[in-house]
Amino acid sequence: MNAGAIWWGQIGNSLGLLSRLTGCLRDLRSVVLELPVRLPWRQELRSSAAIRRTALGGNRELRTLIWRERQDPGEFIFRELCSREEQKDYYPGDSRAAYLGGREDLELNEQDVWITGIHRREDLLKWAAFLAEYEKVSESLDQRAVFVLEYDGPAVVNPGIAHLVFQVEDYDCRVFCLESGAALKNAQLREYQAELALRIGDGDPELSWVLLCSGEELVRDPVRTTLETLGRSTDSEGRPFAPLTEQQIVSAAWRAALVVFFPILEQWRMDFVARHEQELRRHLPITNTNGEEVTDPYDLELGALYFISGKPGAGFSLEEKAQIDLCRDARNKLAHNRYLSREDARQILKL
Repeated sequence: MNAGAIWWGQIGNSLGLLSRLTGCLRDLRSVVLELPVRLPWRQELRSSAAIRRTALGGNRELRTLIWRERQDPGEFIFRELCSREEQKDYYPGDSRAAYLGGREDLELNEQDVWITGIHRREDLLKWAAFLAEYEKVSESLDQRAVFVLEYDGPAVVNPGIAHLVFQVEDYDCRVFCLESGAALKNAQLREYQAELALRIGDGDPELSWVLLCSGEELVRDPVRTTLETLGRSTDSEGRPFAPLTEQQIVSAAWRAALVVFFPILEQWRMDFVARHEQELRRHLPITNTNGEEVTDPYDLELGALYFISGKPGAGFSLEEKAQIDLCRDARNKLAHNRYLSREDARQILKL
């Protein structure tokens, strides 16, 4: 299964970036593509953009070139993209941008050029200045080169040409984990599996993906599974993932359990009180753990329900008593920063 296809083909912000990038190519506008250093499935982005541009029609060629820092963009284009004859026709008194933008007969005009490896702000600004002049001079041409400047250095503002900024957002990571878990179908408690992968991944969809691929093991033992996964896995560019301590993993797993199970526990408590309001009123008032008197059944917490259900003659079934015990134990674990066992999680979701 292709995780990159899910990230770049099903997630809102990813699709939005591809659409805006395709618009620049369609309109023959060069663009700065500002990306994070650890971009999820970078090659899939390039492949997806290449596929989309084919829908624009025409016979434009797509070239991908690697930039080496501290070069001159004009000299770089001459060396990589212009023939010897085209270079010979250049008069040194003119700028290279003006020369290239004023020629209708260059092979360059039929190309979309994707420049990778731009990491320094200074290099990007040199490119932006070059392309701003090139686009101004070439406005009257029917066809001209379009450059995509893939940049992952310090943030820039108003570089002078079209500027697309992409960041990995938490809500996109959540959707990705849910979509991926549904596609993998390798765990029973998929919502919990997705939340564990999201929280432990901490904004890195590629780490979340390899965790999701561990299937049931992640739900059964998040700490061991994560440590083993980190020890044997790399991201899509072959880099190791950032290390995590056992305490960091425990904390992330606890947050996942809190998000998934606390609302279920609270909803079950409210439903239980609604079903047994009259019976519970017989045992009121009582004093809660804070020393406060409780007179309304709907103010009874799980600990108080546990206490009442243990009284002789309490009108609850054995099954309900077991459910109270389960919910109270789970609530106590979550209150003390502990995540839930797979079996506890399974039983709570059955409620």
